[in-house]
Amino acid sequence: MINTADINIDTNFAQSNYLGGRDGVSTSSFLSMQDRIRVTAEDMIQLILSGKIGFLSIIEEYSIFKEISSLAGKYPSGKYKDIILLGIGGSALGARAIKNAFEYTGKKGINMHVLDNIDPAVFYGTLNKVNLKKTLFIVISKSGATVETMAQLFIVMDKFKKAAGAKFLTAHFICITTDGRGPLFNIARKYHLPMLFIPENVGGRYSVLSPVGLLPAALMGINISDMIDGAKRIKTAFIKAKGLNIGELAGIYYLMHKQLNKNIMVFMPYTSRLTDFGEWVAQLWAESLGKRYARDGKEVFSGATPVIAVGARDQHSQLQLYKEGPPDKFITFIEIEKSNIKEQKIIPVSPVDIEFRHLFSKTLGMLINAEMNATRTSLVKSLRPSIKISIQELSAKTLGELFVFFEILIVFIGLLYQINPFDQPGVEEGKQILKQIL
Repeated sequence: MINTADINIDTNFAQSNYLGGRDGVSTSSFLSMQDRIRVTAEDMIQLILSGKIGFLSIIEEYSIFKEISSLAGKYPSGKYKDIILLGIGGSALGARAIKNAFEYTGKKGINMHVLDNIDPAVFYGTLNKVNLKKTLFIVISKSGATVETMAQLFIVMDKFKKAAGAKFLTAHFICITTDGRGPLFNIARKYHLPMLFIPENVGGRYSVLSPVGLLPAALMGINISDMIDGAKRIKTAFIKAKGLNIGELAGIYYLMHKQLNKNIMVFMPYTSRLTDFGEWVAQLWAESLGKRYARDGKEVFSGATPVIAVGARDQHSQLQLYKEGPPDKFITFIEIEKSNIKEQKIIPVSPVDIEFRHLFSKTLGMLINAEMNATRTSLVKSLRPSIKISIQELSAKTLGELFVFFEILIVFIGLLYQINPFDQPGVEEGKQILKQIL
């Protein structure tokens, strides 16, 4: 068991002695990684303390969060009925994850729509459902030149000008980009649109706890101070443990992939409220770890493939493959131990319904957690390894913890791979080819 702030990790079912000695991480292989984990942890802590990991430095910058809160306060839900976020990849997945986590349990407020694809049916269908005069648009692109986002912006600005007039653009558009450069910055300056900035040293996929994720969160009525407090708890716990808490887990993932050929990493939260969080993890994992070259220039073709499943739903779709298909998968279960749904009731099963007597005195929250534990036990009986990551409840604080926990974990794994977990040369090449095609 590994404990990090409010996050608990059960690694028992990743160990070979729980898997008949045939699969899983053996004690000897794990011990052989200890020196490497320790050195990597020391290096990473030095990077943190010297301010060279941007996503961990920004959570200490109070002025940024004050500016976000101040700007959010200027857009009351009584004036705006809808928010439409234009962005893609790291400019949208964090906001989607935050929205998904709280849209069923938070306060009723402004409706958030995240248009992170250019499917014309979805794009125009969303625009046609809202009153543009009562809609706030958030446009996010770190480079300011993301072709999909800029195409959306040009269309939306044209429609808004025709519906409400150009003089009202400044009250309905906010831009989040890099300070001082890029087409989006220039457009915002031309039309006097409010702007927030993404620090240069915070990559797009690591930017959820910057204005990219926190402005949408604040506008949805989510306590961003609690999110930042949770993030700081993970950072502090990592430093206090000398990096070995998350580092040892990173070592397990590394051995699963490099030694045991687990080429598919399945992330399976047992709650629909973390479905989009899983998508956020998948991008962070894929873009950070999928690299052709190591830092020394050697070809390595690193990285396992992330797959998202959701319990209990995907017990009825994917589990058969995980139990009896190729043994190339390592499953990460994510559990919310206690549901904070006040309306939750005991399942109304009559004593005469003998077939369902196992549901007597149970709630849906109890049922879904029992299903997760049953699935884990079923998988270990088939000699399929897994771990379980648990939080007591899903709140702004614990979501902030989960964001930073996975960011640190994935960077640590990247350093074990000896690749650069912060660049994305494959994505950039695709963007250049797109320009040539167009």
